[in-house]
Amino acid sequence: MIDAATHTRIFKILSDLSAVPAEQIKVDDRLREDLGLDSVSSMELVSMLSEEFNLDIELEEAVATTTVSALLSLAERRIPNA
Repeated sequence: MIDAATHTRIFKILSDLSAVPAEQIKVDDRLREDLGLDSVSSMELVSMLSEEFNLDIELEEAVATTTVSALLSLAERRIPNA
């Protein structure tokens, strides 16, 4: 499970891209349908996460990430000590 600080940072990035307040984002939200991220903003999300956490995220892995829950799982696998 990721720590609270990492969770907050991820939700802040999601909020910035989607214009949905971070406190209204739920783990079962879908990135496209519920948060309104299109393909461009989804790639921006991957870029921002890569920069924020110094990650190298594969395109296939990014494309497969369609929910907030999947995004948190990706972070848990990729961010050391998250």
